[in-house]
Amino acid sequence: MPRLIDKLFPKESPLRLLKEHADLVLKASSYLPEALELYFEGDLKKITVMSKEVEELERQADDIKARIRASYMKLKFVYFEKSDLMTILHKADSVIDGVDDVLKILQMNSVEGLEKTDIPKNFISLGEDSFKSVQLMHDLIKTLLDIVESSFAPKEIGKEVKEIDELENYEFDTDVRSVELGKMLYAQKNRMNPVDILYLEKLTTTISDIADSAENVAEAILMVIKS
Repeated sequence: MPRLIDKLFPKESPLRLLKEHADLVLKASSYLPEALELYFEGDLKKITVMSKEVEELERQADDIKARIRASYMKLKFVYFEKSDLMTILHKADSVIDGVDDVLKILQMNSVEGLEKTDIPKNFISLGEDSFKSVQLMHDLIKTLLDIVESSFAPKEIGKEVKEIDELENYEFDTDVRSVELGKMLYAQKNRMNPVDILYLEKLTTTISDIADSAENVAEAILMVIKS
């Protein structure tokens, strides 16, 4: 007997494709902590390799976007507005774009003399926090699929709301850490090259924006399940 979701969607379900897209976003985001470690170890060659791999993941994500749009046109009936799916997709796409931006920024400049500071450690922690936010975003998209398959069962909705709260907490922690990191950078203004400070500030905000984008996905999903 076919499952409910198979009745609601064509053979290539947009929601299942959205989950595949989220898988790629998660895989790309997993590079963040290691790339930051490599940067402060001075290994830019490995970062260049990672960047190319993320570009390939981005290309695959773009292919899935095209397939989602194609299947989107075949939908007969859904529990929520079709445009909501595209909104979630667009916001999730901002996450993988952000990861690509971080890896490209890391290749632009090499900042030295930070070994005796807590700056490298805090950058790596910021990357880990952002990755955790993306992990939760990925879980939210998986749970959204479960909600539809369960015909919006209250238990599944409750699980989704709890995960959204967790993601908001991670996003808050990331904001706090990025501010503290900014303070550390400007505390070095009499010792560091001003260009290096601005470069690292840009890196800080770009990493933090990844967590913001993940939270934007959560907010879009919350609008769907509450509508």
